[in-house]
Amino acid sequence: MNTAHWCRIEIDGKPVLGRLQGDKIALYRGKLFEQPQATGAEIDAAGANWLAPVEPRQFLGLWNNFHERQQLEQTKIPDFPLFFVKLAGSLSAHQRPISRPSGFTGQVKFEAELGIVIGRACFQPEHNDIDDIIFGYTCVNDVTAPESLFANDEFHQWCRAKSMPGFGPIGPLIACGVDPAGLRVRGILDGEVKQDYPVSDMIFSPQQIVWHIARDIPLYAGDVIACGTSVGAADIADGQTIEIEIPGVGTLSNQLR
Repeated sequence: MNTAHWCRIEIDGKPVLGRLQGDKIALYRGKLFEQPQATGAEIDAAGANWLAPVEPRQFLGLWNNFHERQQLEQTKIPDFPLFFVKLAGSLSAHQRPISRPSGFTGQVKFEAELGIVIGRACFQPEHNDIDDIIFGYTCVNDVTAPESLFANDEFHQWCRAKSMPGFGPIGPLIACGVDPAGLRVRGILDGEVKQDYPVSDMIFSPQQIVWHIARDIPLYAGDVIACGTSVGAADIADGQTIEIEIPGVGTLSNQLR
């Protein structure tokens, strides 16, 4: 399968579909999942105003999906992917700031993750359809407010802690035609590598994640599922820049302001 790296950028205040080709972005008309057509125009990638590569109807994330972290924290290996929802208002893009909501002074934590992008609607799919349902992969920073998450012992507030505005940067690219099993995910804070782990250590592979979740809930084209994070996720301080780097997929960079 041929590889391709798709993106969305803003030109003259409007979203435009693009495909990264070297240091240029070729511009396309039409919709990402409906055979878009090249316009023949291109821009320099270095000057692009990046948007999230998709606007998911559903933005989901996993917890406890890596063997190394599971063994370190002595949690139980789940029988089903443990997932939560990040609300649409958390969605952000490459080079956009992560901003604290007014009055929020608590901890902010980065989590470097691989994101699955769904390419077509599905519900209770067959195993052999999953690779066709997955359109591609992107970088995700599952930003979290851990104090909010654990503020109530009886009910951990996953949605609240992970859905503040700007707490869901994704992109800048969607990589198609890559084998996720061979990928590595890195979280680099102000140039220091904090996370560096293989996708192959997942408890549930990307294909298994999609199959399991779609047994219970419909998934739609453009939905994003963050595959969970491994060891090394850490707090980020005001003014620091966090990069989520997945060779073969892209690098997502955001600063906490």
